[in-house]
Amino acid sequence: MFPYIKNFVFSAIVATATVVAKSSVASILMTPTSAMDLLYSTPILNHTYSDNVTRPEDVLGFEVGQRVATPAQISELLSRWNTESARLQIVEYARTHEGRPLFSVFISTPENLAELEQIKAKIGRLTDARAVKEPEAKAIIDELPAIAWMAYSIHGNETSGADSAIASIYHLIASTEPSVTDMLKNMVVIIDPMMNPDGRARFAKSLEQYRGTAPNVDDQSLLHTGDWPYGRTNHYFFDLNRDFYFLTQPETRGRVAMINSWRPQLMIDGHEMDSQDTFLMGPPRQPLNTNIDTDLQRWGRVFSEEQGAAFDARGWRYYTGEWFENLYPGYSNYAEYRGSVHILYEQSRMAEDGVRRPEGTVQTYQESVHHQFESTMVNLQTLAKHSKAMYRDYWDGRKYNVAKNSPFADRSYVVLANENQGRMNALAEVLQAQGIELFTNPDAIKVGATTLQSGEQLKSFEVPAGSMIIPNRQPEAPLIAAIMEFDASISDAVLTEEREKVLREGASIMYDTTAWNLTMMYGLPAVTVSTELSQQLTPWQAPSVTLALDADANAWWVNGIDDRSVAFAARLLEQEIQVRVIDRATEFSGRALPRGSVFVTAMDNPNRTDLPAKITEQASLLNLDVGSTQSGYGPGDLPDWGGEHFRLLTKPQIAILSQAGFSSYDVGVSWWSIDQFLGIRHSQLDAGYINRADLRRYNTIVAPNGYRDLGAAEMNALREWVKQGGTLIAHDGSAATLATEGGIGTVRGIQDSLEKAQEYDLALQRQRLSQTVNIDTSAVNARTVNAELSYPWDPELELPSKEELKKRDEWQRLFMPSGAIVAGRTDTKHWLTFGTEETLPLLYGKQPVLMTNGAAEAVVRVGTFTANDAVEAKRILNWSTLPEGEDLQVRMSGLLWPEAASRIANSAYLTRERLGNGQVILFSGQPNFRGGARGTLRLWLNALIYGPGLGAEPSIDL
Repeated sequence: MFPYIKNFVFSAIVATATVVAKSSVASILMTPTSAMDLLYSTPILNHTYSDNVTRPEDVLGFEVGQRVATPAQISELLSRWNTESARLQIVEYARTHEGRPLFSVFISTPENLAELEQIKAKIGRLTDARAVKEPEAKAIIDELPAIAWMAYSIHGNETSGADSAIASIYHLIASTEPSVTDMLKNMVVIIDPMMNPDGRARFAKSLEQYRGTAPNVDDQSLLHTGDWPYGRTNHYFFDLNRDFYFLTQPETRGRVAMINSWRPQLMIDGHEMDSQDTFLMGPPRQPLNTNIDTDLQRWGRVFSEEQGAAFDARGWRYYTGEWFENLYPGYSNYAEYRGSVHILYEQSRMAEDGVRRPEGTVQTYQESVHHQFESTMVNLQTLAKHSKAMYRDYWDGRKYNVAKNSPFADRSYVVLANENQGRMNALAEVLQAQGIELFTNPDAIKVGATTLQSGEQLKSFEVPAGSMIIPNRQPEAPLIAAIMEFDASISDAVLTEEREKVLREGASIMYDTTAWNLTMMYGLPAVTVSTELSQQLTPWQAPSVTLALDADANAWWVNGIDDRSVAFAARLLEQEIQVRVIDRATEFSGRALPRGSVFVTAMDNPNRTDLPAKITEQASLLNLDVGSTQSGYGPGDLPDWGGEHFRLLTKPQIAILSQAGFSSYDVGVSWWSIDQFLGIRHSQLDAGYINRADLRRYNTIVAPNGYRDLGAAEMNALREWVKQGGTLIAHDGSAATLATEGGIGTVRGIQDSLEKAQEYDLALQRQRLSQTVNIDTSAVNARTVNAELSYPWDPELELPSKEELKKRDEWQRLFMPSGAIVAGRTDTKHWLTFGTEETLPLLYGKQPVLMTNGAAEAVVRVGTFTANDAVEAKRILNWSTLPEGEDLQVRMSGLLWPEAASRIANSAYLTRERLGNGQVILFSGQPNFRGGARGTLRLWLNALIYGPGLGAEPSIDL
């Protein structure tokens, strides 16, 4: 007992720089959880080790696993070992937002390390079966060592993985025993020891703050949970384990580049889960993405069986699969789509003091670290035994990807040419960063069978010139299919299991979103062509911009369809330059100006002699083409520059509500989006101080997704601020809070709207008819009264009673999706929809269903109308009526039960309502989801930058 007490006190001294008094030792002895309960006697490092390599505890001040090593301590260890051992080389592959390094630690024999570039080149040769013949491939396989990528703690508060990485690195570079040295002769182990050092540093700091003198095994205490926003995420609160193909964060971009260049045979990812759980390992259960090679699934079972046997031998509990599925391709199992076996570790999570288990035992943190370490070593041993067979299967898979008879052969994905060049360039960068080959067509191409994003199938189609073309038959075919196919396949068995789970428990077996198609997430029009497009194509290149600004012009403008135009406006406004936006398309000097174009005049800025220079500076930074004009005359009925359609903007002064009660993910992505896409100043406010803050400093406030109700004082403060001219933008749960009787504005959730169903239906029909006006001039010019006028309602159709509607809504609510993409129809005349298409894909999940009775504008609604002549009469859909001759399409991609589709049909995704001198803008969902929802992001950017000038009363200084 007493040696442990001594170590415990010593560790506390190292970590906190405080001296623990004798009374503290006594308090430990007297606690219900005795020190003996926390003693873990099994050594993690039990080999004979070289005296020339520093032992971890000599730097840490404690044995591996006794405490959480900080990022700085891990970096210091790596720096020492790099000078002491010939078995490792360290590569810094990226830096975090906070400037911390991310490392790939290459471990092998000195001879193999000297040949790393040659080994990587051989792996690169083996990846493209179009350029390599069978004899050369066989020779490469015979020569290649096994390659493993072992990665840990992508979630910063799941700490045991990174601590096991310390043990693993030391074990592999310092052990003198043949079991290690012989293995390394034919293997290169690449260890990514801490995938999220910013999050780990945040959690390590909270551990330091909440350590006590006695061990605390209560997993509900702050010691174990940490503080909002917790250590799981990176600097901008992104979950890095959802970013593997979106590539929004520097950690991911650097990591994916390394993984893709080395193409490991094995990739493990060390995580933690609920503290009262045990240990989960692969393989995953269904649903599995059908683009994952079945050979990889077979090898996953081989690794799992040997890992399970090692745990059995030690009496450690574990399980496989259960809640772990691999449908969404954005996890670390991304490597599977490139040919790697992927294994997930999920160790029960606990802080340094360990956790008391339901059966009364205490599991120590050191034991958790040991589980991850043992798993690592067993997996490496399995790889050593099967590497050559795995390489042969890998080669067969690479041949299959480019074969004429593969399912990838007769398929091409086409992103149709459009004017949103900034968004197209961003998509191209993401795809090319993953080794995907892109092409374009200088001339229009006529093709055969084609599928639209809506699912409609056409017998022929013309691909417009300048489109982005991605043939699926290329080396990275499985990855391309996974992220570009419009609809991921889900088996009947999985659907049956999901339905049963929903009905029995009101829960889902789906771990994540079931829809993620990249073109839909980006809001770009695309088609799938049922043939391999290879003729009349050239490699894709981003159009070059030659910035030739006419400094003597009267006005300058940038295309409003391009997303970068919003940043252009924001940055000029930030520099106190007067900026306008055009709410109706026009033409000046022979050049078309689409609606939403940003317009700057010399007349608005008479004292700015630097105006052309500032415009040039920002256009160059954004790589935007700038038009110049001497004339503001619009031909014919087109708007002229002095009319009402040239709207003067107001500089946004932005605050984001933050801290406890709000989703850190949505707070973070809102913060990141402003920094990433706009680069202007803004503040985060603690929402708990709203009623005491001076809100006059801001004209725009963002309320991200929240799971706490605002108090009456907070709500009143925001309401009065809006009335004075503020623009309030709310997402998801916060929108639901505002859309209540005690909230702000007239928008309501569907559950609170059904008593006035006819009122909401009438508002819906009024909006629909305003967008599809067909005038019967003879009826208009008639002299007599028409006694047979038609109305948007049908007297013979009666909506269900409010009791029936409420009963339906409660039932349909059970089936709301984990994440599906639905069709949104946009109001193309509203300023919030600048830069968007008529149909905008919307990611929809368990979010509020918003309703407006016409007092608030429904800028985007769920569902698009399609012609169907077979429908000869109006029909009732819950609270709304559908017109004759038309169907309503809702689902575009993912699992959306018919009940959920019916519930959300015709509801509002985006609303805008005037209140006093200000406005309230509500998003049903999270418009910036994971930084990848570029289509709905544009709506949000419009609200943020254009809202203070276009939707609220600007302040006038006299």
